[in-house]
Amino acid sequence: MEPKTVTSAQNSAIKMLLGIKRHPGKEAFLAEGPHLVEAALSASAKLGAVLVTNDFLARLEENPPFFAALRQAARGFYQVPERLFAKLAEAKTPQGILAQCQYEAVPLGGLTFKGPALIAISAGIREPGNLGALVRTADAAGADACIILPGSANIFSSKAVRATAGSLFHVPVIEAGMEEALNYLKGKQVLMAGADAHAGKPLYDWDFRAPVAIAFGEEAHGLPPALKARAGALLGIPIRGGAESLNVAASAAVFLFEVVRQRL
Repeated sequence: MEPKTVTSAQNSAIKMLLGIKRHPGKEAFLAEGPHLVEAALSASAKLGAVLVTNDFLARLEENPPFFAALRQAARGFYQVPERLFAKLAEAKTPQGILAQCQYEAVPLGGLTFKGPALIAISAGIREPGNLGALVRTADAAGADACIILPGSANIFSSKAVRATAGSLFHVPVIEAGMEEALNYLKGKQVLMAGADAHAGKPLYDWDFRAPVAIAFGEEAHGLPPALKARAGALLGIPIRGGAESLNVAASAAVFLFEVVRQRL
């Protein structure tokens, strides 16, 4: 499929993409930038419309494998001027390509584990960048999945998707209710630990070699009380300086890579 030139915001494909930008979800969301689009292609994600700017199309023609993969995967391929692309782009410095994607979510019951289970849980992380960073960190740590509980940001929003840096397509991301998630973990004999800034037990004193799911809450409020009350362990990061706590994305990195360290 060769790119079709579109210059009007009234074009039906542009209107559809603007609607997806306003209301993204797993059925349709936008991946912006060549790295994210290539990650979607490598994961065989279903692509709908693909938009490229005039300048980016010239660069695409210098990368025949990427260009060929896009032409084969896209259900619509459009070349647009920069001013029109800017209506859809979210990045401060648009890179000239975005794609409509569909996320093939794995159900909880369909998860497979590479070894002792390692799962990251968003228990109400409301900032999209932090939620995306959690998915990225979980992927880097080799986690089996990320479970996103109600009250969290929309992982399919443009900001969250960009913050995953492509990891959204590498690690299963599952939206689930709290009871559904807890029942699943109990059935699989996976301990649910909570990251808690006020916990008395340092995470370094815990044995993470057994199956574990670690829940991270919103920075300002911590873990939801109902989830905190049912955690098998509440663990904290020892703070040596004057900072009250760490950013949730930094906390996730400390926790998840302590698991990696212990399991190496």
